[in-house]
Amino acid sequence: MLELYNRIVNSTYIMHIITLMSGTILAQVIMFIFMPILTRLYTPSDFGAYALFFSIVTVIGAASSWKYDQAIMLPESARDAQSLVFLSTMITIAMVLFVVIVLYLSYDLFILYFEVLSDVIWILPVGILLVGLNQIANAFTSRHQFYKKLASTRVVISTVTVSVQSISQYAYKIDGLIFGKLLADAVALFLLVKYHMHRKTVLLRYISYRRIYANARKYNKFPKYEALAGFINGASQMIPVFILTYLYSAEIAGLYALTVRVLQVPVTLIGGATRQVFFQRASKMYAAGEDIFKIYTNTTLTLIKIFIIPLFIFLFFGESLFSFVFGDEWKMSGKFAQILIVWFFFIFINSPSMISYSILGLQKTALVLQSISMTMMVLGMYIGYWNESLYMSIVLFVLVSVIASIINMSIIFTRLRDDRV
Repeated sequence: MLELYNRIVNSTYIMHIITLMSGTILAQVIMFIFMPILTRLYTPSDFGAYALFFSIVTVIGAASSWKYDQAIMLPESARDAQSLVFLSTMITIAMVLFVVIVLYLSYDLFILYFEVLSDVIWILPVGILLVGLNQIANAFTSRHQFYKKLASTRVVISTVTVSVQSISQYAYKIDGLIFGKLLADAVALFLLVKYHMHRKTVLLRYISYRRIYANARKYNKFPKYEALAGFINGASQMIPVFILTYLYSAEIAGLYALTVRVLQVPVTLIGGATRQVFFQRASKMYAAGEDIFKIYTNTTLTLIKIFIIPLFIFLFFGESLFSFVFGDEWKMSGKFAQILIVWFFFIFINSPSMISYSILGLQKTALVLQSISMTMMVLGMYIGYWNESLYMSIVLFVLVSVIASIINMSIIFTRLRDDRV
């Protein structure tokens, strides 16, 4: 036991993951304490509108910097990394302005499909901006290994979110689901920017047009392939919310959204922390010409072992757990959980593989695979709808997602294994 403890303490890789996890654990505990309260303050339809709003925001926001934020981790030079931060920020702002124009020109069409968002349509650009800028700030913070700051920021996000969401509805009868999350994201961004200013990690005098242009060209695979791939990957995860809202109802989408919010806990708790630390460590090793096959396989196998227990808990007890914790109104969410837990298992263990596409420069391959899988996911959900079966829609969506994850892991495993020879 003492030997195991010493190995953990002496491993900076594991300690960085634990540092990030500590903040995420506390953040998720706070969220879980308030979730049974929120499900009794808000209806499934309210959660459906919330899920649809942040599905749109997340999908567009994730690609708003054309994925140059993913390149921040790669340069050896700190000045090049700073140039990529500036480049990513400018592109994100430009993309948000473009979204405003598109919304203005297509307002009637948007409302036709997403009437449930008619009251908050003009807040969408704000959400996209916050998602995009927070991605950049998180990437730059990870590069500098300020994991304690990232951990504390996650606690702040969770605390502000649930506090505003609960108080606004309980005390003032105002729907604060969306506003609470937006406010939390804004506070998180402010804290990270303030921290970097204090540490003087970004110095504008080192940022020049020539350096920005050179880095934009050097990492042009990110906007060429990974931006669209990231958009498609995000869209593929949000497809059920769009389709369930459009084909079924906001209430069904809300029931699904609660399921996803709960099942995301282990993915966010461990998978997110592992993803960030793995990317930072593996990208540096690969840039230095070192073999990353071992760290890739060890990380993936560890994730598999970790998720086994949650997998079986939700497979066998999902329906009764949701009904007990969140109320009888959310019983169907538990049925969804028994199906979706398989999808989340593969999302969880697939994170090192998806990151490895960027490290190995295989963005084009990732784009092709994600385009095919998203098309099949949409088709699967429509097949369920044509057969008048909500559960068939979800099962077929999960089946396609699982097959895509297996293919992704096989490709990365084979490539890294062959590179060793």
